[in-house]
Amino acid sequence: MPTSSPTTGSSSPEFSTGQAKCKIAASHESPLVTEWPASEKANLEAQLQSGTVVVSYSGCEMRLLSQCRTTRGAYKWRRTTTSTDVVEIRNADDLYAKLPLGAVSLEGELERTGRLAVQTTVSGQLQLVDFDPRYVPADASCLGATHVVSALSIGAFKLRSGGSLEASGSVDAKAVGSASGSTMREESIVREAGVPARCEESTTETAHGECASPIQVFLRALPATLADRGPAGQVKVRFMPVQPNAKWEVNVGERTLCETPCEKWVDPAMPFSFKHDPGVLQSNVFIDVPDLREHLKSDHLQVRATPRDTAEMVGGILITTFSGIAVATGTALTAAGCPGEGSSGACVAGLITLPIGLAGLIPGIWMIADSSPVVDIRPYTPTMRNLDSP
Repeated sequence: MPTSSPTTGSSSPEFSTGQAKCKIAASHESPLVTEWPASEKANLEAQLQSGTVVVSYSGCEMRLLSQCRTTRGAYKWRRTTTSTDVVEIRNADDLYAKLPLGAVSLEGELERTGRLAVQTTVSGQLQLVDFDPRYVPADASCLGATHVVSALSIGAFKLRSGGSLEASGSVDAKAVGSASGSTMREESIVREAGVPARCEESTTETAHGECASPIQVFLRALPATLADRGPAGQVKVRFMPVQPNAKWEVNVGERTLCETPCEKWVDPAMPFSFKHDPGVLQSNVFIDVPDLREHLKSDHLQVRATPRDTAEMVGGILITTFSGIAVATGTALTAAGCPGEGSSGACVAGLITLPIGLAGLIPGIWMIADSSPVVDIRPYTPTMRNLDSP
Protein backbone atom coordinates (compact mmCIF):
# COMPACT_ATOMS: atom_id res chain seq x y z
CA MET A 1 0.00 0.00 0.00
CA PRO A 2 1.60 3.29 -1.02
CA THR A 3 2.45 5.67 1.72
CA SER A 4 0.69 8.95 1.12
CA SER A 5 2.54 12.09 2.03
CA PRO A 6 1.06 15.37 3.11
CA THR A 7 0.57 17.99 0.48
CA THR A 8 1.65 21.55 0.82
CA GLY A 9 -1.02 23.64 2.49
CA SER A 10 -2.01 27.08 1.35
CA SER A 11 -0.28 29.92 3.09
CA SER A 12 -2.12 32.41 5.21
CA PRO A 13 -1.42 36.14 4.92
CA GLU A 14 -1.92 36.46 8.65
CA PHE A 15 1.18 34.42 9.48
CA SER A 16 4.81 34.58 8.44
CA THR A 17 6.74 32.82 11.21
CA GLY A 18 7.73 29.21 11.93
CA GLN A 19 4.89 29.07 14.42
CA ALA A 20 2.51 30.00 11.62
CA LYS A 21 3.90 27.23 9.42
CA CYS A 22 3.10 24.84 12.25
CA LYS A 23 -0.49 26.10 12.21
CA ILE A 24 -0.65 25.43 8.47
CA ALA A 25 0.84 21.97 8.95
CA ALA A 26 -1.87 21.22 11.51
CA SER A 27 -4.37 20.83 8.67
CA HIS A 28 -2.55 17.64 7.64
CA GLU A 29 -3.89 14.69 9.60
CA SER A 30 -1.45 12.10 8.26
CA PRO A 31 2.03 13.29 9.31
CA LEU A 32 5.18 11.22 8.84
CA VAL A 33 6.77 10.15 12.11
CA THR A 34 10.09 9.02 10.69
CA GLU A 35 11.85 11.97 12.32
CA TRP A 36 10.04 11.63 15.63
CA PRO A 37 12.37 10.99 18.61
CA ALA A 38 13.12 7.30 19.12
CA SER A 39 11.75 7.44 22.67
CA GLU A 40 8.41 8.79 21.41
CA LYS A 41 8.19 6.13 18.70
CA ALA A 42 8.88 3.44 21.28
CA ASN A 43 6.17 4.94 23.50
CA LEU A 44 3.78 4.96 20.55
CA GLU A 45 4.43 1.28 19.83
CA ALA A 46 3.83 0.42 23.48
CA GLN A 47 0.58 2.40 23.61
CA LEU A 48 -0.71 0.63 20.49
CA GLN A 49 -0.63 -2.63 22.39
CA SER A 50 -3.01 -1.43 25.10
CA GLY A 51 -5.82 0.22 23.14
CA THR A 52 -6.74 3.47 21.43
CA VAL A 53 -3.92 6.03 21.29
CA VAL A 54 -5.11 9.55 22.09
CA VAL A 55 -2.91 12.51 21.16
CA SER A 56 -2.70 16.28 21.30
CA TYR A 57 -1.71 17.44 17.81
CA SER A 58 -0.82 21.00 16.86
CA GLY A 59 1.01 20.73 13.53
CA CYS A 60 4.66 20.66 14.61
CA GLU A 61 4.06 18.71 17.78
CA MET A 62 2.18 15.52 18.48
CA ARG A 63 2.06 14.61 22.16
CA LEU A 64 0.93 11.18 23.29
CA LEU A 65 -1.55 11.33 26.17
CA SER A 66 -0.42 8.10 27.76
CA GLN A 67 -2.79 8.37 30.74
CA CYS A 68 -5.83 8.99 28.55
CA ARG A 69 -7.18 5.47 28.20
CA THR A 70 -10.43 4.54 26.49
CA THR A 71 -12.44 1.38 27.05
CA ARG A 72 -13.18 0.92 23.36
CA GLY A 73 -10.86 0.40 20.40
CA ALA A 74 -7.95 -1.85 19.41
CA TYR A 75 -5.43 -2.04 16.58
CA LYS A 76 -5.44 -4.84 14.02
CA TRP A 77 -2.57 -5.61 11.64
CA ARG A 78 -3.35 -5.52 7.92
CA ARG A 79 -0.74 -6.71 5.43
CA THR A 80 -0.55 -4.68 2.24
CA THR A 81 1.47 -4.80 -0.95
CA THR A 82 5.00 -3.66 -0.15
CA SER A 83 5.54 -0.22 -1.59
CA THR A 84 8.28 2.39 -1.62
CA ASP A 85 7.91 6.15 -1.72
CA VAL A 86 10.33 9.08 -1.71
CA VAL A 87 9.44 12.49 -0.30
CA GLU A 88 11.83 15.26 -1.38
CA ILE A 89 12.21 18.48 0.60
CA ARG A 90 14.03 21.49 -0.86
CA ASN A 91 12.84 24.47 1.20
CA ALA A 92 11.33 25.35 4.56
CA ASP A 93 7.77 25.36 3.24
CA ASP A 94 8.22 21.80 1.97
CA LEU A 95 9.74 20.81 5.29
CA TYR A 96 6.85 22.07 7.41
CA ALA A 97 4.27 20.68 5.00
CA LYS A 98 5.75 17.23 4.45
CA LEU A 99 7.62 16.50 7.67
CA PRO A 100 5.99 18.74 10.31
CA LEU A 101 6.92 16.68 13.36
CA GLY A 102 10.61 16.93 12.51
CA ALA A 103 10.61 20.35 10.89
CA VAL A 104 12.10 22.33 13.77
CA SER A 105 15.01 19.92 14.30
CA LEU A 106 15.76 19.56 10.58
CA GLU A 107 15.75 23.22 9.53
CA GLY A 108 19.49 23.56 10.12
CA GLU A 109 20.31 20.41 8.13
CA LEU A 110 18.12 21.52 5.23
CA GLU A 111 19.72 24.97 5.20
CA ARG A 112 23.21 23.40 5.21
CA THR A 113 22.68 20.83 2.45
CA GLY A 114 19.77 22.28 0.44
CA ARG A 115 17.90 18.98 0.18
CA LEU A 116 16.34 16.29 2.32
CA ALA A 117 14.76 13.09 1.06
CA VAL A 118 12.78 10.51 3.01
CA GLN A 119 12.59 7.06 1.41
CA THR A 120 9.95 4.86 2.99
CA THR A 121 9.06 1.22 2.47
CA VAL A 122 5.72 0.10 3.87
CA SER A 123 4.39 -3.42 4.23
CA GLY A 124 1.15 -2.81 6.10
CA GLN A 125 -0.85 -0.87 8.67
CA LEU A 126 -2.13 -1.13 12.20
CA GLN A 127 -5.75 -0.01 11.92
CA LEU A 128 -8.07 1.10 14.73
CA VAL A 129 -11.32 -0.84 15.06
CA ASP A 130 -14.32 -0.63 17.40
CA PHE A 131 -13.53 2.91 18.57
CA ASP A 132 -16.25 5.18 19.95
CA PRO A 133 -15.33 8.78 20.91
CA ARG A 134 -17.99 8.78 23.60
CA TYR A 135 -15.71 6.56 25.65
CA VAL A 136 -12.88 9.12 25.82
CA PRO A 137 -12.77 10.08 29.53
CA ALA A 138 -13.83 13.61 30.45
CA ASP A 139 -11.14 14.13 33.07
CA ALA A 140 -7.67 15.64 33.49
CA SER A 141 -5.95 12.62 31.93
CA CYS A 142 -7.36 13.61 28.53
CA LEU A 143 -6.83 17.35 28.86
CA GLY A 144 -5.81 18.77 25.47
CA ALA A 145 -6.87 15.69 23.49
CA THR A 146 -7.49 16.56 19.82
CA HIS A 147 -7.14 13.31 17.83
CA VAL A 148 -6.86 9.56 18.02
CA VAL A 149 -4.47 7.50 15.92
CA SER A 150 -6.80 5.75 13.47
CA ALA A 151 -3.99 3.94 11.61
CA LEU A 152 -0.22 3.61 11.57
CA SER A 153 1.87 2.61 8.56
CA ILE A 154 4.66 0.15 9.40
CA GLY A 155 7.92 -0.39 7.52
CA ALA A 156 11.48 0.89 7.06
CA PHE A 157 12.89 4.30 6.16
CA LYS A 158 16.01 6.27 5.31
CA LEU A 159 16.38 10.02 5.71
CA ARG A 160 19.06 11.42 3.41
CA SER A 161 20.48 14.92 3.10
CA GLY A 162 22.31 16.60 0.24
CA GLY A 163 22.82 14.87 -3.09
CA SER A 164 21.24 17.52 -5.31
CA LEU A 165 22.79 18.25 -8.69
CA GLU A 166 24.18 21.69 -9.43
CA ALA A 167 24.86 22.74 -13.04
CA SER A 168 26.37 25.84 -14.61
CA GLY A 169 26.79 27.23 -18.13
CA SER A 170 25.49 24.96 -20.91
CA VAL A 171 26.37 21.73 -19.17
CA ASP A 172 23.63 19.09 -19.26
CA ALA A 173 22.41 18.65 -15.69
CA LYS A 174 21.59 14.99 -16.35
CA ALA A 175 25.21 14.14 -17.09
CA VAL A 176 26.23 13.72 -13.48
CA GLY A 177 29.93 14.27 -13.13
CA SER A 178 30.48 14.17 -16.93
CA ALA A 179 31.55 17.80 -17.22
CA SER A 180 33.45 20.22 -15.10
CA GLY A 181 30.47 22.57 -15.00
CA SER A 182 28.27 20.15 -13.04
CA THR A 183 28.75 18.80 -9.54
CA MET A 184 26.89 16.43 -7.26
CA ARG A 185 26.82 17.34 -3.59
CA GLU A 186 27.65 14.48 -1.30
CA GLU A 187 24.60 12.62 -0.05
CA SER A 188 24.55 11.29 3.50
CA ILE A 189 22.13 9.25 5.58
CA VAL A 190 20.87 11.25 8.54
CA ARG A 191 18.67 8.54 10.07
CA GLU A 192 17.34 5.13 9.17
CA ALA A 193 15.35 2.33 10.71
CA GLY A 194 14.62 -1.18 9.48
CA VAL A 195 15.77 -3.04 6.38
CA PRO A 196 13.62 -2.36 3.29
CA ALA A 197 14.39 -5.76 1.77
CA ARG A 198 12.88 -7.49 4.82
CA CYS A 199 9.50 -5.83 4.29
CA GLU A 200 8.64 -8.46 1.67
CA GLU A 201 8.87 -11.04 4.45
CA SER A 202 6.04 -9.51 6.50
CA THR A 203 3.05 -11.84 6.78
CA THR A 204 -0.69 -11.49 7.21
CA GLU A 205 -0.18 -12.16 10.92
CA THR A 206 2.59 -9.67 11.70
CA ALA A 207 5.22 -7.33 10.30
CA HIS A 208 8.79 -8.57 9.97
CA GLY A 209 10.93 -7.52 12.91
CA GLU A 210 13.23 -5.50 10.67
CA CYS A 211 10.31 -3.82 8.89
CA ALA A 212 8.32 -2.64 11.89
CA SER A 213 9.27 1.00 12.37
CA PRO A 214 6.43 3.57 12.62
CA ILE A 215 6.35 5.48 9.32
CA GLN A 216 3.18 7.56 9.12
CA VAL A 217 0.24 8.14 11.45
CA PHE A 218 -3.29 8.75 10.26
CA LEU A 219 -5.24 10.87 12.73
CA ARG A 220 -8.94 11.14 13.37
CA ALA A 221 -10.13 14.38 14.92
CA LEU A 222 -12.13 14.14 18.10
CA PRO A 223 -15.44 16.01 18.28
CA ALA A 224 -15.01 19.63 19.33
CA THR A 225 -16.89 18.96 22.56
CA LEU A 226 -14.18 16.45 23.52
CA ALA A 227 -11.16 18.29 22.14
CA ASP A 228 -12.07 21.58 23.80
CA ARG A 229 -12.15 20.78 27.50
CA GLY A 230 -10.38 22.55 30.30
CA PRO A 231 -9.33 21.92 33.91
CA ALA A 232 -12.02 21.24 36.48
CA GLY A 233 -13.68 24.39 37.78
CA GLN A 234 -12.52 26.57 34.90
CA VAL A 235 -14.47 28.13 32.05
CA LYS A 236 -13.27 28.94 28.56
CA VAL A 237 -13.79 32.61 27.81
CA ARG A 238 -13.63 34.16 24.37
CA PHE A 239 -12.69 37.81 24.81
CA MET A 240 -13.90 39.64 21.71
CA PRO A 241 -12.32 42.74 20.08
CA VAL A 242 -13.41 45.98 21.74
CA GLN A 243 -12.62 48.45 18.96
CA PRO A 244 -11.27 47.89 15.46
CA ASN A 245 -7.66 48.95 14.97
CA ALA A 246 -7.18 49.57 18.69
CA LYS A 247 -5.13 47.45 21.09
CA TRP A 248 -7.13 46.22 24.06
CA GLU A 249 -5.72 43.84 26.64
CA VAL A 250 -7.48 41.54 29.07
CA ASN A 251 -6.24 41.97 32.63
CA VAL A 252 -6.56 39.66 35.62
CA GLY A 253 -6.03 42.00 38.50
CA GLU A 254 -2.72 43.71 37.67
CA ARG A 255 -1.55 40.97 35.25
CA THR A 256 -2.08 40.99 31.48
CA LEU A 257 -3.76 37.78 30.37
CA CYS A 258 -3.90 38.30 26.59
CA GLU A 259 -4.64 40.77 23.83
CA THR A 260 -8.07 40.69 22.20
CA PRO A 261 -9.31 38.71 20.43
CA CYS A 262 -8.27 35.67 22.48
CA GLU A 263 -9.59 32.54 24.16
CA LYS A 264 -8.46 31.29 27.56
CA TRP A 265 -9.47 28.73 30.15
CA VAL A 266 -9.77 30.82 33.31
CA ASP A 267 -10.94 30.72 36.90
CA PRO A 268 -14.32 32.50 36.82
CA ALA A 269 -13.80 33.83 40.35
CA MET A 270 -10.94 36.09 39.24
CA PRO A 271 -11.53 39.81 38.51
CA PHE A 272 -11.21 40.58 34.79
CA SER A 273 -11.06 43.88 32.95
CA PHE A 274 -10.35 45.25 29.49
CA LYS A 275 -7.52 47.78 29.31
CA HIS A 276 -6.58 50.25 26.57
CA ASP A 277 -3.53 52.53 26.55
CA PRO A 278 -4.40 55.55 24.35
CA GLY A 279 -0.85 56.87 24.36
CA VAL A 280 1.33 59.60 25.83
CA LEU A 281 -0.25 62.04 28.32
CA GLN A 282 -3.52 60.15 28.36
CA SER A 283 -4.87 57.90 31.08
CA ASN A 284 -5.45 54.20 30.50
CA VAL A 285 -9.04 53.19 29.85
CA PHE A 286 -10.50 50.29 31.84
CA ILE A 287 -13.74 48.34 31.41
CA ASP A 288 -14.54 45.99 34.28
CA VAL A 289 -16.07 42.61 33.49
CA PRO A 290 -18.95 41.53 35.76
CA ASP A 291 -18.52 38.42 37.91
CA LEU A 292 -18.35 35.45 35.54
CA ARG A 293 -19.67 33.10 38.22
CA GLU A 294 -23.14 34.45 37.52
CA HIS A 295 -22.97 32.99 33.99
CA LEU A 296 -21.80 29.44 34.63
CA LYS A 297 -24.71 27.63 33.02
CA SER A 298 -22.19 27.12 30.19
CA ASP A 299 -18.46 26.30 30.41
CA HIS A 300 -17.85 28.38 27.26
CA LEU A 301 -18.52 32.12 27.51
CA GLN A 302 -18.16 34.98 25.07
CA VAL A 303 -17.38 38.42 26.51
CA ARG A 304 -17.77 41.53 24.38
CA ALA A 305 -17.20 45.05 25.73
CA THR A 306 -18.42 48.33 24.27
CA PRO A 307 -16.39 51.33 25.49
CA ARG A 308 -17.85 54.57 26.79
CA ASP A 309 -19.44 56.75 24.09
CA THR A 310 -17.51 59.95 24.73
CA ALA A 311 -19.57 62.11 22.36
CA GLU A 312 -22.83 61.04 23.98
CA MET A 313 -21.39 61.57 27.46
CA VAL A 314 -20.17 65.09 26.59
CA GLY A 315 -23.54 65.92 25.04
CA GLY A 316 -25.31 64.64 28.13
CA ILE A 317 -23.05 66.67 30.42
CA LEU A 318 -23.68 69.87 28.42
CA ILE A 319 -27.44 69.33 28.36
CA THR A 320 -27.50 68.50 32.06
CA THR A 321 -25.33 71.52 32.90
CA PHE A 322 -27.46 74.06 31.01
CA SER A 323 -30.66 72.41 32.21
CA GLY A 324 -29.38 72.57 35.78
CA ILE A 325 -28.64 76.27 35.36
CA ALA A 326 -32.16 76.77 33.98
CA VAL A 327 -33.67 74.93 36.94
CA ALA A 328 -31.65 76.98 39.42
CA THR A 329 -32.53 80.23 37.65
CA GLY A 330 -36.21 79.32 37.36
CA THR A 331 -36.36 78.35 40.99
CA ALA A 332 -34.75 81.63 42.07
CA LEU A 333 -37.03 83.77 39.89
CA THR A 334 -40.12 81.91 41.04
CA ALA A 335 -39.16 82.26 44.66
CA ALA A 336 -38.44 85.98 44.27
CA GLY A 337 -41.34 87.05 42.09
CA CYS A 338 -44.30 84.81 42.83
CA PRO A 339 -44.95 85.13 46.60
CA GLY A 340 -46.32 88.71 46.26
CA GLU A 341 -49.74 89.74 45.02
CA GLY A 342 -50.09 89.69 41.24
CA SER A 343 -47.83 88.20 38.65
CA SER A 344 -44.51 89.97 38.36
CA GLY A 345 -42.21 89.56 35.39
CA ALA A 346 -39.77 87.56 37.52
CA CYS A 347 -42.51 85.13 38.47
CA VAL A 348 -43.54 84.61 34.85
CA ALA A 349 -39.93 84.13 33.76
CA GLY A 350 -39.36 81.66 36.57
CA LEU A 351 -42.47 79.65 35.72
CA ILE A 352 -41.28 79.39 32.12
CA THR A 353 -37.59 78.68 32.82
CA LEU A 354 -38.10 76.08 35.57
CA PRO A 355 -40.13 73.52 33.51
CA ILE A 356 -37.77 73.90 30.55
CA GLY A 357 -34.81 73.18 32.80
CA LEU A 358 -36.52 70.16 34.37
CA ALA A 359 -37.43 68.81 30.92
CA GLY A 360 -33.79 69.08 29.81
CA LEU A 361 -32.43 67.28 32.86
CA ILE A 362 -34.15 63.99 31.97
CA PRO A 363 -32.55 63.40 28.52
CA GLY A 364 -29.22 64.81 29.75
CA ILE A 365 -29.03 62.37 32.65
CA TRP A 366 -30.18 59.52 30.38
CA MET A 367 -27.45 60.32 27.84
CA ILE A 368 -24.77 60.24 30.55
CA ALA A 369 -26.02 56.89 31.82
CA ASP A 370 -26.38 55.46 28.30
CA SER A 371 -22.79 56.44 27.40
CA SER A 372 -21.33 54.14 30.08
CA PRO A 373 -19.33 51.07 29.01
CA VAL A 374 -21.35 47.91 28.38
CA VAL A 375 -20.15 44.32 28.81
CA ASP A 376 -22.18 41.57 27.15
CA ILE A 377 -21.64 38.02 28.44
CA ARG A 378 -23.28 35.08 26.72
CA PRO A 379 -22.66 31.35 26.17
CA TYR A 380 -21.12 30.05 22.96
CA THR A 381 -20.43 26.62 21.52
CA PRO A 382 -16.92 25.42 20.49
CA THR A 383 -18.02 25.33 16.84
CA MET A 384 -18.27 29.17 16.77
CA ARG A 385 -14.70 29.87 15.66
CA ASN A 386 -14.64 33.38 14.21
CA LEU A 387 -13.39 35.75 16.90
CA ASP A 388 -14.21 38.81 14.82
CA SER A 389 -17.85 37.95 14.16
CA PRO A 390 -20.45 40.07 15.97
